[in-house]
Amino acid sequence: MVQARQADARPATPAWRHRLHKERHVRHLSGQDFLKYSVIFNEGSKGDSAYLLKEGRVELSKEINGKKKVLVILNPISLFGEMAILLGDQKRTAAAVALEDCKVIEIKKDDFEEFVRQSPQIMQTVLDVLVHRLKTATVKSMQVPSVFHGVCQILDLMAMHGTHNLDYMNTTKAIAQSFVQPAAKVNAVFNTLVQHNMIEMRKANDGSKRIQILEPEDFVAKAVKRLRQTHENEDDEE
Repeated sequence: MVQARQADARPATPAWRHRLHKERHVRHLSGQDFLKYSVIFNEGSKGDSAYLLKEGRVELSKEINGKKKVLVILNPISLFGEMAILLGDQKRTAAAVALEDCKVIEIKKDDFEEFVRQSPQIMQTVLDVLVHRLKTATVKSMQVPSVFHGVCQILDLMAMHGTHNLDYMNTTKAIAQSFVQPAAKVNAVFNTLVQHNMIEMRKANDGSKRIQILEPEDFVAKAVKRLRQTHENEDDEE
């Protein structure tokens, strides 16, 4: 959902397309054919896989106030459908329809996560897609995903990429822009994560503020669990 015009899901150089198409974690996966106007998935449906568009064009759309809103037309080679995995609730945030006969590779959740873990270059691509799509889609739909869960997902992806120490200012700005939210709201999520010992704020030698990820393994699951436990304890006290 990057641009409301014919465009790749992520602006892709030929080198990037070649790397994504040849990646060993994708090569063994079977392809699927969708005829023109076939529905690949519906908005709100359960999703446990991402898709790699190899041939044809795919339209992504949302229903807003009872009307269909086209978000983007994807061309090869594009990654789509990963939002259901990255946002955690496994529900499709948009509908995908083949505008012409298409060939796609379905990447199941477990394969996708392994694909990301083993591919640093693609890891950065996924981050770019996530941030760019959230920024564009939320502006178009005026529906903002859970900021807490989104922040956790981004930190989790960074940890999976091996990055456990982040510049506070740059990270806050990037996430705030992606969710179309004030930096103060993102900072509130960081404070919550600090309280739950998921991250801590440190001062670098140059005086800059840094975010240190303390729980790089299963970051999202642990953060959600600790937040729920806190709420349950507060309910018990009442």
